[in-house]
Amino acid sequence: MKFLCVALMLALISCNPEKQWQLHEIIGHLPDLHFSLLSDTGQPVTEQTYQGYLVMLFFGFTNCKAECPTTLFRLANIVRRLGDHANRTRILFVTLDPGHDTPEVLQRYLTAFDAGHAIGLTGNEGAIEDIAKRYRAAFRLKKSDSGDIVHSAAVYVFDPQGHARLLITPADTTETVEDDLRHLLDSFRP
Repeated sequence: MKFLCVALMLALISCNPEKQWQLHEIIGHLPDLHFSLLSDTGQPVTEQTYQGYLVMLFFGFTNCKAECPTTLFRLANIVRRLGDHANRTRILFVTLDPGHDTPEVLQRYLTAFDAGHAIGLTGNEGAIEDIAKRYRAAFRLKKSDSGDIVHSAAVYVFDPQGHARLLITPADTTETVEDDLRHLLDSFRP
């Protein structure tokens, strides 16, 4: 009888194909990927440009001393760890300082982290504010001579169809992020 109960429990567990995510799920809490900006090559891009890619969206600025370089280094490392999946992944870095972060500045900055998968996005202040509000990315200019921008360090993950899926925070381990991204990419095999 004990064997039958264990077998039944295992059967029920295996019948649930739904993955229990380790990262924070944002399905239904945030809208699908949508924007119209300029890439770090100076070309207009929209969410359609990245259709078919797993997108990690991060807000920051190139003169950031803490969150941005740490997060971009970490994301680039995670993409490398994805192996074959790396080619189906893009890191979109949206500047919060469009007055300084021109396409050329963004491209130079991001090349230091990942020349193939990280793309800088910029636009006018209104376009930047719109996308930041759309994804509830908190930021404000710091009242100091340095002109620093205080901002959140969250990374928004969108599946290859552009649906908001997961949220990466600084507290999430590299292994946790890699595992969930790999699973998400596996579920969208081309």
